[in-house]
Amino acid sequence: MSNLEKIKDLSWQDIFDIWRKSEEPLEHWQKLWKEKGFTSWEAWRKATHANLRGQELSWALCKVKNPVEEIPNWRGGMFHAWAKWFYPVLPEQPPRLKDLVAHPGVSNHWYVREILNNFPGQTTIIAVRLKNGDIVVVEGMHRCCSIALAAHNQTPLKSNITVAVADWPFDDPPRLGLGWSNK
Repeated sequence: MSNLEKIKDLSWQDIFDIWRKSEEPLEHWQKLWKEKGFTSWEAWRKATHANLRGQELSWALCKVKNPVEEIPNWRGGMFHAWAKWFYPVLPEQPPRLKDLVAHPGVSNHWYVREILNNFPGQTTIIAVRLKNGDIVVVEGMHRCCSIALAAHNQTPLKSNITVAVADWPFDDPPRLGLGWSNK
């Protein structure tokens, strides 16, 4: 937590608006939500992140000091696709990002590479902090993996990175995305 400096409190709507601004215009995400049968980006994201809505969470926007040191220690989000394709071979669940980028499917992923090569000058990640203090990504996995890959490769990264973070009141991180069974 020493690498996070609180800027201000945020509402879930504030966070959703930040997210919409950065993701809704991206063509590859538009294609994905349409292929999944959703009528809008908002409908898709409200479905994929339903576990975060309705919770009594207090959100804060924080500056991430030393992001190349801090973010690789965060844990990947419990997104159905990531948990299915990349997490099973790793001992910790969810894995730390610094361990996740050792997976060739992540370190060579086209979008992780594209972001690393064109990292934005400013970006906001969305995350929750578990009871044990671990931070888990709930939006921004590709950007966070790019940061972890930059750290691994000792590639300089110049960006103003903030995180919208809330304390998660449960022991396990929220399951996000589509495809989880109710078992």
